[in-house]
Amino acid sequence: MKTKTVGFPMIRNFAGDRRDFIPDLFQFMDRYDGVEFFLEKGYGERLGYREEDYLNASEKVHFVPFEEAYGQDITMILKNPELENLELLKDGSTLFTMLHYSTRPAVVELIKRKKLKTFSMDSIVDDQGLRMFVDYFGTAYCGCKAGIDVLKKTYGKFYSHERGPIKAIVMGAGGVGQGVVKSLEVISDDEFLGREGVAGILPFVATRTITSDKQVMRELLMQADLLIDATQRKNQSIQIIANEEMSALPEHAVIVDLCADRYDFSLVPPLRRVVEGTVNGNPAHYIIYPDDPLYDQLPDEVDSTHRRIVVSCDAWPGMDFRRSVQYYYGLMKNYVGMILSKEPEQIKEDSDNLFERGLYRSTLVYFESMKK
Repeated sequence: MKTKTVGFPMIRNFAGDRRDFIPDLFQFMDRYDGVEFFLEKGYGERLGYREEDYLNASEKVHFVPFEEAYGQDITMILKNPELENLELLKDGSTLFTMLHYSTRPAVVELIKRKKLKTFSMDSIVDDQGLRMFVDYFGTAYCGCKAGIDVLKKTYGKFYSHERGPIKAIVMGAGGVGQGVVKSLEVISDDEFLGREGVAGILPFVATRTITSDKQVMRELLMQADLLIDATQRKNQSIQIIANEEMSALPEHAVIVDLCADRYDFSLVPPLRRVVEGTVNGNPAHYIIYPDDPLYDQLPDEVDSTHRRIVVSCDAWPGMDFRRSVQYYYGLMKNYVGMILSKEPEQIKEDSDNLFERGLYRSTLVYFESMKK
């Protein structure tokens, strides 16, 4: 039997994201025969691990240069690499990562050109179409906590007996939105339980019938201390809050961007962010003030006249990286066995294994079949 080689490069293109898979995963994968693991030199060091921790986890582990980690039969990495790094992948090899097919046409083109067999973590869904490889609470809690920490500084009445509840407008009621409500409960308890007479955080969940009503949204924005984007749009060319509407937000209000959508006016139709005039952050730079130089990089088509402090991150769970790597270790155990022990063509949608069915639905073949 031919040995399968599996590469594990480090995340390089999301500043401040230090997440690698932990030694426990390699100890778990050691049970599979006919595989060898090739980790980029330095793997795990940002988490505090040493090479010895991985070598002790499995005798199948080897440390190799950056380029060699990409040149294996299978490549696994939590966040999607840049195009120039994807070019290093061996033609016809397998890739398991977050690929975001619907908003990354250049990545899809590369996959087809190099004949890659891909499984996109963000596209793994169950029989009801619900995501299975996702950390909704980690996204929601880390973003909300960052927003509250900023609000403490911008809102002079944060701990005052003289105000009413802190009002959080939550756009979206899906997995992230539900995680937001729970997160705000936890944070509110931490901040205000035991402070007699100081009101906590009151979430208002704005679903599509509310966010589409401009007058109602304006009235809500005028009261908001936090505006939280937890939306999921099938059509990402449609923005929800125009920049002019942001003028209704109080000056002390903080915008919490949990979705990290992007602008791309090279596409037809173009991609737009939910709240016009806001910009993306990352784990190394997630608090964005109104005078941030990032605003200078906005496309000319975007109006950013009205600005508030924004907390934004393209990897919110990674802000609590120790919790996150443990969480994703648990998720990976559901899928690595199939990827290591089967050929990609053997993974079927009609399998009696829920995780295999979900994995099949993460392929580019399935994604494109659903567009027809």
